Amino acid sequence: MQIKIFFIGLLIGCSYLIGDTIYKAFIKRHKELNEVIRILEIIRMDMAFGLYTLEEVFYRASLKHDYCLCNFFRNMHEDLSKEDGRTLEEILNENIIKIKKDTNLQDKEIDELKKLFLSLGQSDIESQQRLIDLTCENLKKLTSDSKEEILKKGSLYKKLITFVGICIGIILI
Repeated sequence: MQIKIFFIGLLIGCSYLIGDTIYKAFIKRHKELNEVIRILEIIRMDMAFGLYTLEEVFYRASLKHDYCLCNFFRNMHEDLSKEDGRTLEEILNENIIKIKKDTNLQDKEIDELKKLFLSLGQSDIESQQRLIDLTCENLKKLTSDSKEEILKKGSLYKKLITFVGICIGIILI
């Protein structure tokens, strides 16, 4: 009987931890979206005041080790500096895969970033700044959506999975 109670307690504890992990994934996505917006604002300022090349902008963004995309920007900088005949789109597609693995960003946010990075360097500085501002605005809308997901889905998953664990525990008794 004591072993049965121990395993039921273990089941309930595990179900709580699974729900909590899902909840934290929603919070992490929201935090990463805010970091992406901040790094894009830094890129916009670098392009406006520093007149850096795209390679240099990616290098300067990679120096921000606190942000979730610092490895992405470091890889982009290294790949752009190699001069091996690959286009920006090929380099970006390779590195986008790493963003999907390393972050909780969804496809819509990644597509937004991909469109932005493919258009950088294609026009004058003012147009690029407007494009970065537009991307930041779109990401801010997605940030508000992610905040709602935390309140609705995140809390729901946390409570629901814990409840399922308790119900299974009661059934096993």
